[in-house]
Amino acid sequence: MKLSLIAFVACFAGSACSSQNANIYAQQERYVQQTCYDHSVVDNYASSFNVFLSERKKELKVLQPELTTENYRQLDSALNHFANYWKTLNKERDLACERQAACEFMQMKSPEIKLADAEMCDGSEFMYSVSRAKIISFFSDIERLQLQRTDF
Repeated sequence: MKLSLIAFVACFAGSACSSQNANIYAQQERYVQQTCYDHSVVDNYASSFNVFLSERKKELKVLQPELTTENYRQLDSALNHFANYWKTLNKERDLACERQAACEFMQMKSPEIKLADAEMCDGSEFMYSVSRAKIISFFSDIERLQLQRTDF
């Protein structure tokens, strides 16, 4: 009887712990979502890039009769490459943000983690900053691109 009572208490405590872990995990997921995806700066860059790409594709369509088939394919391929690279940079930034937000959440929940994993969190913060800088740099570089006619 005593053994079954101990087993019952252990199982009850185990389920309480796992529900607490699930609750903390859910809180962490909410924190990550709010930190990384609930703001308009990301949307502004994405919208601006989509407008830019759309305008370049329209320009290319207008120039198509003046271009050789090969030149047209090369320019279209370049625009598609820009779009794919933009997606890659955004995925990289999203993952870095998620790692950073998860680290921040763990530090807020457990002060002892703050000291033990400070270097890990500094690294994720640095990677997040680098990923954002890459997006801004790529966007500013590509924004200056224009298709131009040259008469020979």
